[in-house]
Amino acid sequence: MPTPILKTLNDFIGVLPEKQKEVISKRYGLFGDEPMTLEAIGQENGVTRERIRQIEEIALEALRKNISSLSETVEALKYQLDVLGGIRRESKLLEETSNTLAEDPSRLLKDKKEADRLQNNIWFLLDLAPYFNYLLERKNNHSAWYREPEVLKKVDSVHKFVKKELKKDNKPLSVDQYHELVHKAMKEFGVKNENILLSYLDLSKEFGFNPFYQFGLTEWPLINPVSVNSKAKLILSSVQKPLHFEELTGLINKAGFEGEKNARSTTVHNELIKDPDFILIGRGLYALSDWGYEPGTVKDVLVKIMKKTGPKAYRDLVEEMKKHRIVKDATILINLQDKKLFKKLPDGRYALTK
Repeated sequence: MPTPILKTLNDFIGVLPEKQKEVISKRYGLFGDEPMTLEAIGQENGVTRERIRQIEEIALEALRKNISSLSETVEALKYQLDVLGGIRRESKLLEETSNTLAEDPSRLLKDKKEADRLQNNIWFLLDLAPYFNYLLERKNNHSAWYREPEVLKKVDSVHKFVKKELKKDNKPLSVDQYHELVHKAMKEFGVKNENILLSYLDLSKEFGFNPFYQFGLTEWPLINPVSVNSKAKLILSSVQKPLHFEELTGLINKAGFEGEKNARSTTVHNELIKDPDFILIGRGLYALSDWGYEPGTVKDVLVKIMKKTGPKAYRDLVEEMKKHRIVKDATILINLQDKKLFKKLPDGRYALTK
């Protein structure tokens, strides 16, 4: 059984001559199939693309003259857009209006063909009625439907404002910080309903969330990580503690980054050990270099410590080393036996040979 809107639209185009009805149905996918191009329909019927375009144009003109017969459904679509500030991302609008207009929304989850057909019919009605305008998808925005041209200027101003705010600190926002920014933008532009502001932001491809629900610019690696290194950096930044490269690999795979194949622990280890943003602090554990850990081997770190502090007792060196590495006490003692670098003073302290 088709939903009431499908039956209504079927009756609506049923007044057309058979050939016009066929062209409109195939062009918009009104029977649940993928919408077809003019050329594909022409090839199927053995006529030119231009001939199909002419048939389509005549059919649409006839249907527009009779659009008042669909006033109830058209008003529902107008309302759906108006409550969200007069513009909505296309994919979200089709999904939401499908659920609103369907007699049994749960059925759409079980029957994809029925869901696709309903969305195609809604798209057809949006395209046909004179009350709706289409925003093409571009580099920085998703496709959308809107009511009045003025809303595009407002959305653009909101996007510029939010982008400027994000670039002040140039780092991802927590959920609480994100909501603070939303309310700041609402106040700036006199938007009373939070859902309207969220809908405006959803139109932009420049904003997004990472798997840890942090908000920011999609050009930032911590929001839209692509390389293994950037994914590892995002995870370490989120957990705020050193991790073994095998555990780090598991978390990268578990995070479900878009389009990501499972990473291999050997790849993660090999990539991070070459990257100065990461410090291997011992036993396969990696930390971020901006956490204050010293780079280099255990010997390198011991040399740096003594250059800063001068001779130190063994236990003091162990305590100082714990700030930079996770190593066994015996490992530190073994490294101190390198007489080319270190010497033991008469009072038991260790110093640099040179």
